[in-house]
Amino acid sequence: MTRISWERLAALAGLGFVALYVAAFALGIEVGDSDREILAYYANSGHRTKEIVAFFLIAGAALALVVFASALRSLIARAEQERAMLAALAWAGGIGCAVLVLVGNAVSRATAYTALDKKFRLDPNTRRLFEDTGFLLFASAALAAILLVVAVSLAALRYGVLPRWLGWAGFPAAALLTLGIVFLGFLVFAAWLLTVSGALAFRRSPVTPAQVGATP
Repeated sequence: MTRISWERLAALAGLGFVALYVAAFALGIEVGDSDREILAYYANSGHRTKEIVAFFLIAGAALALVVFASALRSLIARAEQERAMLAALAWAGGIGCAVLVLVGNAVSRATAYTALDKKFRLDPNTRRLFEDTGFLLFASAALAAILLVVAVSLAALRYGVLPRWLGWAGFPAAALLTLGIVFLGFLVFAAWLLTVSGALAFRRSPVTPAQVGATP
Protein backbone atom coordinates (compact mmCIF):
# COMPACT_ATOMS: atom_id res chain seq x y z
CA MET A 1 0.00 0.00 0.00
CA THR A 2 1.39 3.42 -0.85
CA ARG A 3 2.21 6.12 1.66
CA ILE A 4 -0.71 8.24 0.50
CA SER A 5 -3.01 5.28 1.04
CA TRP A 6 -1.79 4.82 4.61
CA GLU A 7 -2.36 8.53 5.24
CA ARG A 8 -5.92 8.40 3.93
CA LEU A 9 -6.67 5.23 5.89
CA ALA A 10 -5.37 6.76 9.14
CA ALA A 11 -7.26 10.01 8.46
CA LEU A 12 -10.56 8.23 7.83
CA ALA A 13 -10.13 6.01 10.88
CA GLY A 14 -9.30 8.97 13.11
CA LEU A 15 -12.35 10.87 11.91
CA GLY A 16 -14.44 7.73 12.33
CA PHE A 17 -13.36 7.37 15.97
CA VAL A 18 -14.42 10.91 16.84
CA ALA A 19 -17.66 10.74 14.82
CA LEU A 20 -18.78 7.48 16.42
CA TYR A 21 -17.90 8.69 19.91
CA VAL A 22 -19.80 11.94 19.43
CA ALA A 23 -22.79 10.01 18.06
CA ALA A 24 -22.81 7.81 21.16
CA PHE A 25 -22.84 10.76 23.54
CA ALA A 26 -25.41 12.58 21.40
CA LEU A 27 -27.90 9.88 22.40
CA GLY A 28 -28.20 11.67 25.73
CA ILE A 29 -27.50 8.80 28.11
CA GLU A 30 -27.92 10.42 31.52
CA VAL A 31 -28.81 8.41 34.61
CA GLY A 32 -29.81 10.18 37.81
CA ASP A 33 -27.95 9.82 41.11
CA SER A 34 -30.71 8.65 43.41
CA ASP A 35 -31.80 5.03 43.78
CA ARG A 36 -35.25 5.90 42.43
CA GLU A 37 -33.83 7.60 39.32
CA ILE A 38 -31.50 4.69 38.59
CA LEU A 39 -34.27 2.09 38.90
CA ALA A 40 -36.67 4.19 36.79
CA TYR A 41 -34.05 4.71 34.09
CA TYR A 42 -33.30 1.03 33.57
CA ALA A 43 -36.97 0.09 33.77
CA ASN A 44 -37.52 2.16 30.61
CA SER A 45 -37.05 0.11 27.43
CA GLY A 46 -36.17 3.22 25.42
CA HIS A 47 -33.28 4.02 27.74
CA ARG A 48 -32.00 0.45 27.56
CA THR A 49 -32.16 0.56 23.76
CA LYS A 50 -30.13 3.78 23.66
CA GLU A 51 -27.48 2.17 25.85
CA ILE A 52 -27.22 -0.83 23.52
CA VAL A 53 -26.91 1.48 20.50
CA ALA A 54 -24.21 3.43 22.35
CA PHE A 55 -22.40 0.16 23.02
CA PHE A 56 -22.09 -0.58 19.30
CA LEU A 57 -21.13 3.01 18.44
CA ILE A 58 -18.33 3.12 21.02
CA ALA A 59 -17.18 -0.37 20.05
CA GLY A 60 -17.00 0.83 16.45
CA ALA A 61 -14.97 3.84 17.60
CA ALA A 62 -12.50 1.53 19.35
CA LEU A 63 -12.10 -0.58 16.21
CA ALA A 64 -11.53 2.59 14.18
CA LEU A 65 -8.75 3.47 16.62
CA VAL A 66 -7.13 0.09 15.96
CA VAL A 67 -7.11 0.92 12.24
CA PHE A 68 -5.78 4.42 12.94
CA ALA A 69 -2.91 3.10 15.08
CA SER A 70 -2.08 0.32 12.63
CA ALA A 71 -1.98 2.69 9.64
CA LEU A 72 0.22 5.13 11.55
CA ARG A 73 2.53 2.28 12.56
CA SER A 74 3.06 1.39 8.91
CA LEU A 75 3.54 5.04 7.94
CA ILE A 76 6.11 5.67 10.68
CA ALA A 77 7.87 2.34 10.07
CA ARG A 78 8.50 3.31 6.44
CA ALA A 79 10.35 6.40 7.64
CA GLU A 80 12.19 4.66 10.47
CA GLN A 81 13.18 1.73 8.25
CA GLU A 82 14.89 -0.97 10.35
CA ARG A 83 14.55 0.60 13.80
CA ALA A 84 10.77 1.08 13.93
CA MET A 85 10.82 1.85 17.66
CA LEU A 86 8.43 4.80 17.42
CA ALA A 87 6.15 2.80 15.13
CA ALA A 88 5.95 0.05 17.75
CA LEU A 89 5.23 2.53 20.56
CA ALA A 90 2.52 4.27 18.54
CA TRP A 91 0.87 0.95 17.77
CA ALA A 92 1.10 -0.27 21.37
CA GLY A 93 -0.43 2.96 22.69
CA GLY A 94 -3.24 2.91 20.16
CA ILE A 95 -4.06 -0.75 20.71
CA GLY A 96 -3.88 -0.38 24.49
CA CYS A 97 -6.26 2.58 24.34
CA ALA A 98 -8.67 0.73 22.04
CA VAL A 99 -8.74 -2.37 24.27
CA LEU A 100 -9.43 -0.31 27.40
CA VAL A 101 -12.22 1.55 25.57
CA LEU A 102 -13.77 -1.78 24.53
CA VAL A 103 -13.62 -3.16 28.07
CA GLY A 104 -14.84 0.07 29.67
CA ASN A 105 -17.69 0.23 27.18
CA ALA A 106 -18.76 -3.34 27.96
CA VAL A 107 -18.66 -2.73 31.72
CA SER A 108 -20.57 0.56 31.47
CA ARG A 109 -23.30 -0.93 29.28
CA ALA A 110 -23.56 -4.21 31.22
CA THR A 111 -26.35 -2.91 33.47
CA ALA A 112 -28.58 -1.97 30.53
CA TYR A 113 -27.93 -5.28 28.79
CA THR A 114 -28.64 -7.36 31.90
CA ALA A 115 -31.80 -5.32 32.58
CA LEU A 116 -33.24 -6.74 29.35
CA ASP A 117 -33.79 -9.95 31.32
CA LYS A 118 -37.10 -9.70 33.20
CA LYS A 119 -35.73 -11.94 35.96
CA PHE A 120 -33.01 -9.40 36.78
CA ARG A 121 -33.50 -7.24 39.87
CA LEU A 122 -31.25 -4.21 39.79
CA ASP A 123 -29.40 -3.00 42.88
CA PRO A 124 -28.57 0.71 42.42
CA ASN A 125 -25.22 0.24 44.16
CA THR A 126 -24.30 -2.48 41.67
CA ARG A 127 -24.99 -0.04 38.86
CA ARG A 128 -22.81 2.59 40.55
CA LEU A 129 -19.97 0.08 40.88
CA PHE A 130 -20.18 -0.91 37.21
CA GLU A 131 -20.43 2.69 36.06
CA ASP A 132 -17.44 3.84 38.10
CA THR A 133 -15.38 0.85 36.99
CA GLY A 134 -16.22 1.58 33.37
CA PHE A 135 -15.27 5.22 33.81
CA LEU A 136 -11.89 4.31 35.32
CA LEU A 137 -11.25 2.02 32.36
CA PHE A 138 -12.00 4.91 29.98
CA ALA A 139 -9.65 7.12 32.02
CA SER A 140 -6.99 4.40 31.74
CA ALA A 141 -7.53 4.40 27.97
CA ALA A 142 -6.65 8.10 27.90
CA LEU A 143 -3.43 7.32 29.78
CA ALA A 144 -2.54 4.54 27.33
CA ALA A 145 -3.07 7.00 24.47
CA ILE A 146 -0.11 9.03 25.80
CA LEU A 147 2.22 6.48 24.17
CA LEU A 148 0.47 6.96 20.83
CA VAL A 149 0.55 10.76 20.98
CA VAL A 150 4.18 11.00 22.11
CA ALA A 151 5.42 8.43 19.55
CA VAL A 152 3.61 10.18 16.68
CA SER A 153 4.92 13.56 17.86
CA LEU A 154 8.51 12.29 17.92
CA ALA A 155 8.05 10.72 14.48
CA ALA A 156 6.78 14.06 13.18
CA LEU A 157 9.87 15.84 14.50
CA ARG A 158 12.44 13.22 13.47
CA TYR A 159 11.06 11.90 10.19
CA GLY A 160 8.60 14.50 8.91
CA VAL A 161 5.60 12.16 8.76
CA LEU A 162 3.52 15.12 10.01
CA PRO A 163 4.13 18.89 10.20
CA ARG A 164 6.66 19.84 12.88
CA TRP A 165 4.20 22.18 14.60
CA LEU A 166 1.91 19.20 15.15
CA GLY A 167 4.81 17.27 16.60
CA TRP A 168 5.49 20.00 19.17
CA ALA A 169 1.77 20.38 19.92
CA GLY A 170 1.55 16.69 20.74
CA PHE A 171 3.58 17.03 23.95
CA PRO A 172 1.18 19.36 25.82
CA ALA A 173 -1.67 17.24 24.47
CA ALA A 174 -0.03 14.14 25.96
CA ALA A 175 0.34 15.93 29.30
CA LEU A 176 -3.36 16.84 29.29
CA LEU A 177 -4.28 13.20 28.69
CA THR A 178 -3.40 12.59 32.34
CA LEU A 179 -6.65 14.45 33.10
CA GLY A 180 -8.70 11.57 31.72
CA ILE A 181 -10.09 11.05 35.22
CA VAL A 182 -12.12 14.26 34.77
CA PHE A 183 -12.97 13.43 31.13
CA LEU A 184 -10.91 16.36 29.82
CA GLY A 185 -8.29 13.86 28.65
CA PHE A 186 -10.65 12.31 26.12
CA LEU A 187 -11.70 15.70 24.78
CA VAL A 188 -8.03 16.52 24.21
CA PHE A 189 -7.49 13.13 22.57
CA ALA A 190 -10.45 13.70 20.24
CA ALA A 191 -9.10 17.13 19.28
CA TRP A 192 -5.64 15.63 18.63
CA LEU A 193 -7.12 12.85 16.49
CA LEU A 194 -9.05 15.35 14.38
CA THR A 195 -5.97 17.52 13.91
CA VAL A 196 -3.75 14.57 12.95
CA SER A 197 -6.43 13.19 10.62
CA GLY A 198 -6.74 16.56 8.89
CA ALA A 199 -2.97 16.86 8.49
CA LEU A 200 -2.76 13.34 7.06
CA ALA A 201 -5.67 13.88 4.68
CA PHE A 202 -4.09 16.94 3.07
CA ARG A 203 -0.40 16.02 3.27
CA ARG A 204 1.14 15.05 -0.08
CA SER A 205 4.90 15.61 0.13
CA PRO A 206 7.02 12.45 0.40
CA VAL A 207 9.42 11.60 3.21
CA THR A 208 12.87 12.31 1.80
CA PRO A 209 16.16 10.66 2.84
CA ALA A 210 17.20 13.98 4.36
CA GLN A 211 14.10 14.00 6.53
CA VAL A 212 14.70 10.43 7.62
CA GLY A 213 18.14 11.33 8.90
CA ALA A 214 17.03 14.58 10.49
CA THR A 215 16.84 15.13 14.23
CA PRO A 216 14.48 17.46 16.08
